[in-house]
Amino acid sequence: MVTLSGRGSLYSYAILHHPQHPAFDYPVVAALVDLEEGIRLVTNLLGVDPERIVIGMPLEVTFEPTENGGAVPVFRSAGADENGRAA
Repeated sequence: MVTLSGRGSLYSYAILHHPQHPAFDYPVVAALVDLEEGIRLVTNLLGVDPERIVIGMPLEVTFEPTENGGAVPVFRSAGADENGRAA
């Protein structure tokens, strides 16, 4: 097992409007994030105004609960508070 820092940068993104599903808040920002450890993953970017998204922006992981009691990793701007707002 490897422990990851949870920090990375935005490689690419797309803003999704349709099709809509009640489990998500729209628009959804689907993101490719490069972790500091060299891993790239597909995730969602939360709490960032789509007009303020910049390729390369620093990000940090947070976890969103799932219906079955688990959690999935999502990212927010580094330095944002627990609600995703810039600190």
